[in-house]
Amino acid sequence: MCQKWNSREEQDIAERNKQNRTHQNMTYRRGRTGIYQLKDDFVKTHQREPDRIEVFKMGRCKDLPDGTQQWVDDESRDRFEKMTTPSLQSDDAAPVLAEDAFIAVMGRDRPGRVRCAGKAETLRTWYGRGEGSSSSGGHHTQVQQQLQDQNKKMEELCAERSRDRQELQDLCAERSRDRQELQDLRSQMSEMRAFMQQYTTQPSQPSRLGRELECEESDESADDYDDDD
Repeated sequence: MCQKWNSREEQDIAERNKQNRTHQNMTYRRGRTGIYQLKDDFVKTHQREPDRIEVFKMGRCKDLPDGTQQWVDDESRDRFEKMTTPSLQSDDAAPVLAEDAFIAVMGRDRPGRVRCAGKAETLRTWYGRGEGSSSSGGHHTQVQQQLQDQNKKMEELCAERSRDRQELQDLCAERSRDRQELQDLRSQMSEMRAFMQQYTTQPSQPSRLGRELECEESDESADDYDDDD
């Protein structure tokens, strides 16, 4: 192991990393607590994943017991204030997403790397799909929200159509009942009309009795006439 670290190749790598660190600003300074542990603690506390601005802050700012905040340097604090300043918000549009505010201050992600999210984080693991830029992540979030709104609107339209269909079915059933009642009424009227016609064509019982009485009286009168002779 000592021979490995004392090799010329490893010494060159260490020297190159040392020089690279001299060009870095806003470095991660949270001691042995890694960014992934900080993100896990954030999820347990807030029951959600942190956004890019919150990840930037948790790696460069520490909350002190007295309620104040300690930033690793002024540059980190200034950039955080720019990300959260109201000047980034548009007057004629919806509030700027945290992803877009982060891009406006820090710039776009380089290929294969997510800025300020840890060395092991890649675009694929951060955004969940594809190798896109951080702007594509914000666009993906907007598209998801639009799809959710469209699905909700579609569900409302389907529910409204279902209610209209039910009302139409109820109206058709009511018209069918009215039609049946009308047919029944017509049938009853037809039966009554037939009965009345039958009643008017047949002689009544009193008329037959009257004619029979007239015939009997005529016979009696004829008999009386014969007796007089």
